[in-house]
Amino acid sequence: MPIIEYKNMKPLISDKAYVSPNATIIGDVSIKDHAVIWPGSVIRGDFSTITIGEYSTVFDGVVLHARTKNSPINIGNYCIIETGTCIYGLFTEDYVTISKNSVVFEGTTIGEGVLILPDSMVPSGMNIPARTVMQGDPVITIRELSREDVSRQKERAEHFSELFDKIKKNMPNIQPYMLTQADFFKFLLEKK
Repeated sequence: MPIIEYKNMKPLISDKAYVSPNATIIGDVSIKDHAVIWPGSVIRGDFSTITIGEYSTVFDGVVLHARTKNSPINIGNYCIIETGTCIYGLFTEDYVTISKNSVVFEGTTIGEGVLILPDSMVPSGMNIPARTVMQGDPVITIRELSREDVSRQKERAEHFSELFDKIKKNMPNIQPYMLTQADFFKFLLEKK
């Protein structure tokens, strides 16, 4: 797994987090407890800070790139960033899901419990209010979410983290960030 120091900034990864050996983490990046980073993700804190909160999941092939010094990325706790999404500057509160193949541009703020549907584009500087469903290019509000909907988003985020906690308990000699995809699938098959 490439963990690359950049301009004297080395990524800080919690020993309670899981980062795939096939992910790339560069520069000023902080990955908190129980966060999960899947294969093929690229997290580039080369120009500004990137923080990934507790119990948050960054799926396969996601690009997080703080590409200017004024475009930090802060992903709250219990957030899910789905496959193929590109984020270039963002602040999210907790329990946010950004669905697959979406693009989020600099200066965006996303409130608690927001769901962005697949293939959406969030333009620069947009402020998305809490508990809304957004979709489109550019995104528009589709409907509001209930507190129960937000609770389900939290449970979904916890599920991904708990899966890796179970794996680590059954493989006590392995460092969490050293688990390979093959080990992961072997573990899943043995549990069935």
